[in-house]
Amino acid sequence: MIRTWKVMRFCAQTSVRVPCYRQFGVVSCVQQKLASSLCAPRGTRVSEIVPEASSATPGDPAGKKQSAVPSEHTDDGWGAEDELLNNRKSIPNLKVSELLKDVPRSKLRPERKSADASREAAKPPAPPVHRKTAIEKDTLQILQHRYQDPNESEERYDKELKLRYTILQSNDARYRDLMMLIGSRKNRERERMLVLEGRRLIMDGYQAGLRLEAIVTSDVKLLAELTFRAKLKACPIFLVKRQTMMEWSSLTTSPGLIGIFGEPSNMSELVTRNATGSKRLPVTVVCDNIREPNNLGSIVRSCAAVSVREVILLKGCAHPWDLKCLRGGAGAHFRVPIYGPIEAYQLPEHVRAGSIFVVADNKKPTDERNGFRWKHYDRIDYGSADHVVLVIGGETYGVSDDIRSLIHQLTQNDGEQAPQDRKFVAHIPLANGVESLNTASALSVILYEMRRTLLQLEGTT
Repeated sequence: MIRTWKVMRFCAQTSVRVPCYRQFGVVSCVQQKLASSLCAPRGTRVSEIVPEASSATPGDPAGKKQSAVPSEHTDDGWGAEDELLNNRKSIPNLKVSELLKDVPRSKLRPERKSADASREAAKPPAPPVHRKTAIEKDTLQILQHRYQDPNESEERYDKELKLRYTILQSNDARYRDLMMLIGSRKNRERERMLVLEGRRLIMDGYQAGLRLEAIVTSDVKLLAELTFRAKLKACPIFLVKRQTMMEWSSLTTSPGLIGIFGEPSNMSELVTRNATGSKRLPVTVVCDNIREPNNLGSIVRSCAAVSVREVILLKGCAHPWDLKCLRGGAGAHFRVPIYGPIEAYQLPEHVRAGSIFVVADNKKPTDERNGFRWKHYDRIDYGSADHVVLVIGGETYGVSDDIRSLIHQLTQNDGEQAPQDRKFVAHIPLANGVESLNTASALSVILYEMRRTLLQLEGTT
């Protein structure tokens, strides 16, 4: 305490001015005066006296700021930092990056990101790279092999079959034409071509009288199964790879044979010629909203087997010349007249006056909307009129109400017979909780009952 008091009295009596750095206590001032090099706070900067500061007036604040430190402090070590700072400001070409080369990167402070770096950081992260599996690689090879084949098409001759064929490559123009023809129905309609797949369907089309334009196969040995092999000499035969045949095929397992036929100019004449010798029943089948091509093909097949007069497709049905529909028909398309798809308002043009209408609909029991009489299919008098119009709808919605209303108008306009005796809803009784039958199955049941009744009335076995 005595020593501290003596120091304080010495400081009060002396005329030396002691600068204060951050700490304003008297003891701190004394300590900084006695040991300034040891007691100066870290990071303290002392401004050096600038020569121009001597010209400043006592009232000038700039002069006060620059003459605050005596010259004796510059002799110590802690004033050298300010000298380096001033030298750095006076050198315009100083490159900090050159000085930082030798500094370890872990000790550097993170620099401020530029605008481009921040923009890149704002982007969503790139998706992970998908590594293709073996199946994906094989599929990609199948899809791209047509663009990677540098070979040219080559003509070959088979001595056993005595046939000439062409090994078709993907860079051939005929390859592209065949692919577009087989894969697009619009191209087939524009070129008036029919595509039949499989040995049996090709033989049915040839026997029906269609003009054979080309044969596409994945194995020349499959041509031996065709019974008209001797007539293939005038027809171009193309051999393609198995992968190509799988791509062009509409089936899960390709049979390896595709026949391209020319569409006849008069299909009705072709059908009439094929139906020679079979008696046509006075029955017209109207299909309403049959969207499944396989079901429509089965319906056409049943109609050809019963030998109905014609099949009419309304708008909303599948196309009759679809590849799946042709396969479901098994050649029946060339043995029964098919019209449509047509609009509903065009239906009266294909209906004969005085016909009775039978709607095959099993949705609601005792359904007698629009004046229809509900009866079992085997209790309807199909011979009460000269012609029978059988209307069948899809499995989901059945016959639409618009068609029922149209039939109701047609029966009201013709007064030859009571309207209620010309409109029937055919009901097929089912057991074991089964709600409905397949469309083609239900049509077959009703058609064969019609055939039995009509032939009985004519006295024909």
